Amino acid sequence: MQPILDIRTVNAHLYTYSLGAAAQAEAHTGDVFDTAERCLQDAGRGLYLYFDRVQIHFAGFALGSYPVARMVNDPLGLFQELMARVMRIYRARAVPRWRPPQAVARERLSRA
Repeated sequence: MQPILDIRTVNAHLYTYSLGAAAQAEAHTGDVFDTAERCLQDAGRGLYLYFDRVQIHFAGFALGSYPVARMVNDPLGLFQELMARVMRIYRARAVPRWRPPQAVARERLSRA
């Protein structure tokens, strides 16, 4: 089992996080940090002795499993990697998928 770290933006310059064992069961820290990197580092320090890896979510995006040690030792590098992943996911969702006209026609016929 891996814990889930969910980092959220409070406003343009403040961040907070919650930890949980499942998406529904979260424990909010109540703490507010001036950077998301500090959220990563703070959460990493709390998890370091108990877990090797953590699932990270940011702004509603599930970003994958990452080493807790990296949260403590390289929070800036990890945050940059997470933001690059968020941008790839966002772009993939924003770009409509092109489908050949034959596929569209088949789909319409199958619904009829």
